Amino acid sequence: MIVTFINRKLELKVLEGLWRSGSPQLVIAYGRRRVGKTRLLREFLSKTGGLYFYVPMGGRETVLTEVSQAVEKDFFKGFRFQDFGTFLEYLSKKLAEREVVVIDEFQRLVDYEGALSLIQKYWDERYSKGKGVLVLSGSSIGTIKRVALEGDAPLYGRRTFTMEVKPLGFRDLRECFRFDPEELVRIYGAFGGTPAYLEKVDDSMAAEENIVRSILRKGGALYDEPEYLLMEEVRAPGRYMDILTAISLGKNSLSEISDATGIRRENITTYLGSLESMKLISRESPVLAKSKRSQYVINDPFFEFWFRFVRPNKQALELGLEREVWANVRDDFNAYLGRVFQRIAREHMADRIRSGALIGADVLGGWWHGGEEIDLVAYSSRADEGILFEVKWKELSYGEAKSVLLRLAEKAGRIPMGRRRYGIVAKRVEERERLDREGYIVVDLEEILSAPF
Repeated sequence: MIVTFINRKLELKVLEGLWRSGSPQLVIAYGRRRVGKTRLLREFLSKTGGLYFYVPMGGRETVLTEVSQAVEKDFFKGFRFQDFGTFLEYLSKKLAEREVVVIDEFQRLVDYEGALSLIQKYWDERYSKGKGVLVLSGSSIGTIKRVALEGDAPLYGRRTFTMEVKPLGFRDLRECFRFDPEELVRIYGAFGGTPAYLEKVDDSMAAEENIVRSILRKGGALYDEPEYLLMEEVRAPGRYMDILTAISLGKNSLSEISDATGIRRENITTYLGSLESMKLISRESPVLAKSKRSQYVINDPFFEFWFRFVRPNKQALELGLEREVWANVRDDFNAYLGRVFQRIAREHMADRIRSGALIGADVLGGWWHGGEEIDLVAYSSRADEGILFEVKWKELSYGEAKSVLLRLAEKAGRIPMGRRRYGIVAKRVEERERLDREGYIVVDLEEILSAPF
């Protein structure tokens, strides 16, 4: 189980740099529920000192009670701010002294009439003239965009930095667990990279036992998690769940999703736009292709797993048949891990590009056209050169790998590119040194996990 603070080094470095600058900062930090924002910000406060406030659900009295109790020790037992303006006046003194102030789940202040306008007023008239760092953090992404990130939002144009806190990547999991490499892929494929979900994993048990106990079992820690998240974000979650189920089952184009859900095409774009805004899905287009036929993908492996394996089997799972369901979906889960491994391979190649270990690519993604697909293309438009990869969730012999590479070269002839090389990413490849000598790039799972951050 995760018990330590895992790999938020970049985010911490950015936050500490903003604080050290000595200039007033209004930071908007946002990310999906349970992604680790609060843990990150508390770690930041442990290094800089400062104040942390949590905004509960509720109206004026509930909010004032919570923020007053957070500073009661500085005054007297039973201390209470008279109103929100008095609270913001108190913060003025702290921010003038170059302190860090964090207000977590700040988007809930939309239920407190005038609160966000008051923050805007105090920033304009007081806070922006000090030296402190005010961090407004939240998890309802749609609401945060409306109140802070869009052109007509109360706080738009005032933020000095925006930080999206994302789930952990696959390789971060090696700091969390003692699983062997293949088991770690299975854990990532089911639980994703959200720290609060990974905390439910027990590495003394096999991956499939963790999946059955925490995700498939009725009453398990994550059995209903996506439903709860959607109920917090949207008014009618049913249709959104239908769309996510369709995408998880391979219905990736607009017309396929419309046909699978029965939602008319002119209406479905609104739902898809909301899911994109919530960072649950994204729309991808083929790189270096004449056809720009895009496809929708689910961003988080946990949500893809849940909508592919849990929701379609809810009736049986409600009857306590989680082990029978797992026995029926085990083979499909292994096929699904092929898509997860493609995600892992893309993450690894992005890391290699950033570190300078691969070509200076400014294009990275999949290619598809006319029924043909290439899993991963890294391309430098400046040098007009690239590397094309096939990704296989298999152990390959030399002959199998060579056959894949030769077929890849055939497909690649349709991509406009100057100098090109070919590569393969797999669980393991026999005689990989022989392929290296022939000019191919071979990457296996062990290499992905052993690469430095």
